[in-house]
Amino acid sequence: MMKSEFIERTGFEPTEAEYREIEAEYMGCDIDKDEFCKTWKKQGGIQRLMRLRARRIEELEAELVKEKNDHDRMDAQYCEKINRLNDEKNSELNILKHDNEVLKSNQKRIADQLVKESERANEAERKLAVLKEAFAIITGKEAE
Repeated sequence: MMKSEFIERTGFEPTEAEYREIEAEYMGCDIDKDEFCKTWKKQGGIQRLMRLRARRIEELEAELVKEKNDHDRMDAQYCEKINRLNDEKNSELNILKHDNEVLKSNQKRIADQLVKESERANEAERKLAVLKEAFAIITGKEAE
């Protein structure tokens, strides 16, 4: 018997999986398709499949709720982790900004110190030149 014939005789449209079971049941008996369909309906075949469908729907709904709960839990965990990583990144960024400011300050201090030391060196060279000149005058020797 074809699925379309079963539907026509019973007024019930089974899923493919349901029809495979119905067909196996039909093949296991020795009555014609009309008698099988009439007996199947009388023995509560439609009600039985509807209960199975209802049970399957309940199972799927429970599975969906579980999956949603798992998703929500994982989402919360990942949000927590992302927030923690962002906090760590921001903390490290603040440390780097502070370190950068310290380096800039040190660089300016060293540059200022270099200018002062250069001025002192120039002043010392000027004084040395004056001393050499004075020494040359005093000793009568030319400065080399």
